[in-house]
Amino acid sequence: MVYRVRWQLVGRSGQPLDGGCAGEGFCAYNDAMATVVEFLRPYPEVCRCSPESYWLARRSHEADLAVWIWVERHEVEAAAGAMSPWMHQSGGMAIASTPAFD
Repeated sequence: MVYRVRWQLVGRSGQPLDGGCAGEGFCAYNDAMATVVEFLRPYPEVCRCSPESYWLARRSHEADLAVWIWVERHEVEAAAGAMSPWMHQSGGMAIASTPAFD
């Protein structure tokens, strides 16, 4: 099992603005979670969205921007020529749902 920590910057409407990785290739889930905790440290407002398994962080309740961060789990492919678990077949990133700002 390999873990990767991903983040997505979103506007108030939930529209993705930017994204990237805070870390990848973690062999232990605890190492990935330590990266999430460190990433979230500067944000005074953090909440967990359990159904979709991500954290939402904002500078304040009135902020127009928020960051989603989550841990992805991937099986390691041993077969030669197999697609890397980090490659997206569609070339884009899809977000399952848009969290509502309170």
